[in-house]
Amino acid sequence: MKAQNKYDILEIKDIDQKSSVLTGKDILPCPYDKRTVTPNKLIAIWFAMAIEVTIFMSAAQLYQMIPAWEVLLACLVGHLLLFIILFFTQDIGIKYGIPFAVSLRPSFGYAGAIIIPYFRAVPAMFWFGFQTWVAASAMNEIIHVGFGYDNLTLWIIIVGLIQILHTTLGIKAVTRLSQVAVPMLIAVGIYIAYVAFTDFGLSFAKIWTMSGSTEKECSFMFAALSFTGGWTTMSISIMDITRDCTISPEEVSTLGKVTRKYLPSQLIGIIPAVLFYTFIGIVGVVTTGYSDPAKILVAINAGRSDLALIICLLFILVSTWCTNDTANLFPAAYTITNTAPKKISFAMGVVIAGLIGLAMRPWSAAESMTNVLVIIGNLLAPVAGIMISDYYFLRKRKINVEDLYDLNGQYKYFKNINPAAIISLVATTVICWNLGDAQFFANLFLSGILYIILMKTWIIKKYPQAEIN
Repeated sequence: MKAQNKYDILEIKDIDQKSSVLTGKDILPCPYDKRTVTPNKLIAIWFAMAIEVTIFMSAAQLYQMIPAWEVLLACLVGHLLLFIILFFTQDIGIKYGIPFAVSLRPSFGYAGAIIIPYFRAVPAMFWFGFQTWVAASAMNEIIHVGFGYDNLTLWIIIVGLIQILHTTLGIKAVTRLSQVAVPMLIAVGIYIAYVAFTDFGLSFAKIWTMSGSTEKECSFMFAALSFTGGWTTMSISIMDITRDCTISPEEVSTLGKVTRKYLPSQLIGIIPAVLFYTFIGIVGVVTTGYSDPAKILVAINAGRSDLALIICLLFILVSTWCTNDTANLFPAAYTITNTAPKKISFAMGVVIAGLIGLAMRPWSAAESMTNVLVIIGNLLAPVAGIMISDYYFLRKRKINVEDLYDLNGQYKYFKNINPAAIISLVATTVICWNLGDAQFFANLFLSGILYIILMKTWIIKKYPQAEIN
């Protein structure tokens, strides 16, 4: 059925799937009346995602280079920077109900939008494997304490398969887990802080001024961007979640209405959680000397009941599970599904992504966490700049939804690739490669500017775009 307004998904109840290789049931626009994620549920999803194990490790590693107060401030600044991207990217999913991979078709072309999402998917699979390893380490500690059995490889496989199977159930299952997990995550964090303050003689005043004893150093901006980099992947692909956000036709009419409804939910969901658990990570390394969350909890609970330790280690399992579902498996699965949507379902994409993530064995990078996070953020920044510039500054929030799924549509460009996007991506990455702490922002803004120039002076004249004047 064709829409009365090709820029409005409300009237598109069933896109003609024809025989197009671009169309599959799991990547079609999510209709407004089928959505289930409310603002409060989005808060729970973000809160559960934000309390993840790498926040412990990043805080502990940064503490060895800068004072505790600076680590906390870097955490706040780094995560607030995410909202520069989230402010723009959340709207694409909310308004059009499309996943990240499909949202790149207007800017990168049909073939380009198959390749470029792997810039997001590969780090997502990496993080799935890494966080599964951390959760499995916690489970191994639980079993070792309770039964004296030690087999980390076995728990990596078991924990990985549990998360994979759960994610195949979709957004409703993920939302339910997040809502159940939040109270537990808060309670365990309070318990860790309580033990540290009562048994180790810590106070807010002491922690605020403490710093690590090594000779390593880093700039404040590097520290902030290490926090930003960890979530850059999620911020540019947030439409994989927001495509299920409840909204009315009247509310999507302006960016302001969408922003007022859902950006506060993301702000409330992420900022308190990351600040609190960055603080807990600092407390952990101060009291135990470890950055591994499992080792921190074992050391803090020394001499206490095994039950308390088991509950704390289960916390790591649950927090990792919540993050891996939405932040890692979801975007990677949609990317894989988008590669061959008629043959690969979302559930199949989840399984493939999860198995690849485990096979990557990313835990070998555990000691270089902050560097990895910054590199990922810098590589993804140009993609975000191009996508945002295309959607807002060129198309003015208008996407021809029918042509998204038509191989002969207006996003075909040159052999299904938009040269302006590819040139902007490559040129910006090369030009900004050695800019140090400024690389993330330079990539973000320069890629967008260069893309707009190339589109207006070249591509639009050769390949007319109906929604661009």
